[in-house]
Order: sequence, then structure tokens, then C-alpha cells
Amino acid sequence: MTSAPPAPTGPGVDRLRRRLDVLAEIAGMADGRVPPEVAVRAGATAERARGRLGHGSAHTVVALAGATGSGKSTTFNALAGRDLAMTGVRRPTTSVTQAAVFTRGGELRADTAGLLAWLGVSQHGVVDDDTLDGLILLDLPDHDSTQLSHRQEVDRLVRIVDVFVWVVDPQKYADAALHRGYLRRFAGHADVTVVVLNQIDRLPPESRTAALDDVARLLADDGLAVARPGVLAKVTGKDEGVRVIGVSAVTGEGLDALRREIAARVSAHRALVDRLDADVDWIADDLAGALGARPSADVPAAAERRLGDALAHAAGVDAVSDAVGAAHRRRGVQVAGWPPTKWLNRLRPDPLRRLGLDRIRGNAGESEATDDGAVARTSMPPPSAVATAGVSSAIRHLADDASAGLPEPWRHRLATVAGAGRSDLDDALDRSVGTARLPTDRPRWWTAIGWLQRVLAVVLVVGLVWLAAIFVVAWLNLPDLPTPDVGAFPLPTVLAIGGALAGLLLAAIARWATAAGARRRSAVTRRRLTDATTAVGRELVVAPVEAELRTLTHLHDLTRQLHA
Repeated sequence: MTSAPPAPTGPGVDRLRRRLDVLAEIAGMADGRVPPEVAVRAGATAERARGRLGHGSAHTVVALAGATGSGKSTTFNALAGRDLAMTGVRRPTTSVTQAAVFTRGGELRADTAGLLAWLGVSQHGVVDDDTLDGLILLDLPDHDSTQLSHRQEVDRLVRIVDVFVWVVDPQKYADAALHRGYLRRFAGHADVTVVVLNQIDRLPPESRTAALDDVARLLADDGLAVARPGVLAKVTGKDEGVRVIGVSAVTGEGLDALRREIAARVSAHRALVDRLDADVDWIADDLAGALGARPSADVPAAAERRLGDALAHAAGVDAVSDAVGAAHRRRGVQVAGWPPTKWLNRLRPDPLRRLGLDRIRGNAGESEATDDGAVARTSMPPPSAVATAGVSSAIRHLADDASAGLPEPWRHRLATVAGAGRSDLDDALDRSVGTARLPTDRPRWWTAIGWLQRVLAVVLVVGLVWLAAIFVVAWLNLPDLPTPDVGAFPLPTVLAIGGALAGLLLAAIARWATAAGARRRSAVTRRRLTDATTAVGRELVVAPVEAELRTLTHLHDLTRQLHA
């Protein structure tokens, strides 16, 4: 049973692990919120980094990469001390990646084999070398090969090796494919990059320094920090940029300096952390650029009010509030109106019943549930085309206001989130109207007025019956009935006229008071239903948008943590 490789330790590793945890969290939220290529890279970077850390820091993976004819394989063999890679003069001979594994004792350990398998490198040789123990040196295919598979292999491995060693030659060190395709892309990886100007034996001695300086100038133009000439990688702490070393793999000139450079990186055991830190820095910069300005976590109040007004219009709040007022006036007449005429009011339909609101309400104006627990639906007509367009416009304006100043992917995302609940709005608005507590309870003074009207109606009837009796007696020429007077008027006349006038006056007062109450109840209804429809908008539109805004601000905070 083989033991697992020792896990990397140290402050730099602990910080890297925390950054990778943050990056993994970002990757889990990035889909649909940042450009797809950045989201994919965030997840891939976190996954590759964790995979590499899982193989420990006992090994340093150094890749020799270069163009056709640069002498890359010759340099590889020179560092290995024997011919492990085939070399050629006229055409590239490296078709697959080959590895030289430097160990103490010349035996391949299990953890080394596991790392090679993770790298996807099957061809390897073992080199017994105490000074470079822990080095895995890779000879990559030519990055400018005409074979697509060769270029894909280079692209795959440069994403996961610990140190880049780019081998160039005096004729092609300014090659655009190298600078545009790799060096500029990995400008943030200067601390784990070495550039080897091979074949300096072909240059006159007086031209070598100028050639090295020109290589350094091109690297600086690519955005890479360039270390001072002749400075080895530090054993501790951060390195100081890309190093440019002149060598001749044929004559051996400069190979000792390159070997010392690589040995310093192997012994420091920092290349792995530096490489992965550079990867995280790279994706953190891309995320910061993609995220743009930090958004507010709340939807603007004006936009929410605009949406609430549009939803109230679509839900027919004005029609319901008018119906509540009309129903109150109608019922006031039925209870406190003048008895001889109030029955005519029953011939007019109840406004709330026509909207399906009366049948689903109890005496207190609260909605009643059906037998299965569902709230009965209203009979409100569907929203008009104008009202529907108003709701859609309010949702778009809300999304635009909430995403003002944000990058286009975020604006599109917020617009999608804001409109996601649009299909449920009409049904939710109808339920909100059906469940809202409407002020339809009966005022107590109606009952008192109603009884008083009954008394006055009885007085009127008594007076009329008495007058009718007097008329019949007089018509039959019978003795006159005794009729007391009230002042100058007979009592029956006073009762009839007084009962009628008092009833009509009382009805007029009741109608006036009921109309005032109807206006007040219409206003209360409008306010309650607007609150209810606004709550629907908050649940189905505003809350999802604010949740998305909180997610986006959290992404900002996490990205800031990546730079910490």
C-alpha cells in the first residue's frame, strides 16, 4: 500500500488554500453572472490547483518549451546528462512530452508516478541526481508545430506545470507566435518563468550581451517583469521576475547557470505555490474586470413604487375600491333608507357580488376558503392590454434602474431574473385581491337608524290609517270620529306628514353619512389592495432581483478577497 504524498504546508500554502476556497465559491456562482469564458476558467483554475496541491510540493515540475529548431530537446538532454529525447536538425522530432525524473538513488517513487499520471506524461526516464532531487523536467512538443495535436499538448501542459522555461534561439526569439500566444498571456507568471537564449555559440562574443538585452526588452514589452541579470531565484520569499539566461546546449556554455537556476527553485519548494498564486491572480483580475462596479443591494424605491402602481392598475384596484364604495352606499340605503322606497335599491346588483368578491367574504370582510382550503377566485376581468404592457414596462424599468452602471452580462441577468415570475403575476394578483381584508363591515349606527326608520314608518302608517278611517266614516255619513289636534293640525295629519318628513330627512342624513363613509372605505380599500399588490410585486419581482444583487455584491466581496 503506497502512502499519499505529503501535503504542502506553510503560510504561503495556507493562504493559497484559502484563496482556492474563495475561488471555488466564486466558480459555483459565476455561471450566467460573468462572461462564460471567465466562469469556465474560474472553475478550471480551482480544480487544477487542487489537483496539483493534492500531489504535494516535494516535486517541482519544470517544462522546457520552444519553437522548432530552438534546441529545446538538446537542452533537455544536456540537463539530464544523457540522451533521453531524440534531437533533429531540419524538423521537429518531439511528438509527445517526455519527462526526466531527478531522484536521489535513481528509483521512481510512487508519489512521483502519481504526479506523472496526473500530468498525463507516460514517457519518462529516471536520473540519479542528488542536487536536483524532486525535479520533473518535461520536454514539450514544439509550440509552432504543424501538427495540431502537438500544439494542443503544449497548451494543456503550460496550464499545469510549476515553472516555464522557454527556449529560444537568436534567429527566432522575437517570434510573434511565442510572444502573442504564450508570453503575453502568462505575463503575470514572470516569477515562475525563465527564458533561455540557446545557441549563443553562434553569436560573436561582443553581440551576446546585446542579444540578451534585446530579449529582456521584448519580454518587458510583453508585460513581464524582468529580473536583474545574474540573480538566482531566491530560496525564500517571492522571486523578482523572469530570468534571461544565455546558453549553448552544444558547447555547454551557460548550462551551469541554468542548472543552478532550476536547482534553486527545486530546493525552495516555492514554485508550485508561486505558479498557483499567479493563476489565481490572473483569474482574479479577469473577474474584477468582468464584475465592474459594485452594485447596490437594494432595488431603488422609486422603481418599486412604479411597479406597485402598475400592478395595482392591472389588478383592478380602482374598480374594486369603487365597488366597495358603491356597495357601502347600496347597503346603507337598504338598512337606513326610507322604508317606503328602499326596496327599489334591491333591484340594482351588488357591485361586490358582480366582481365575485361578495360571495367569498364573511361579515368582517375577510376571505373565506373553499372546502379544500383554497381561496376562491374572484370574477375580476383579466387585465387589459394597456395594463399588461404597463406591468411589463415597469418590470423592465425596475431591472434597468437596479442594474444601472453594471456590465452587460449583469444587466441581462437582472432583466431575466426580474421577468422570471411574470407568468405568475396575474394569478397572484387575483389571489391578493381575493384574500385582502376589505372594509365591508356594517356600521353600528345603521342599526339604530334602521330601527328609528321603522318607528317613523309605523307613525306614518298609523297616521294614514287614521286619516283613511276618518275618510270612510265621512263617506258613510257616520258620526265623526273624535280627532285630537296638535296645535292647528289634526293628530292623524301630524302623524302621517310628520312620519313621512322625518323619515325622509333621516334617510337624507343617513345617505350623506353613508356617502362619506363610502369615500373613506374606497380610500382604505385602495390603500390595502395597493399594499397587497405591491407585496406580490416584491415577492415575485423585487425579492428575486434583490437576492441576485446580494449575490453579485457577494461576488464582488469574494473577488476582493482573492486579491487580499
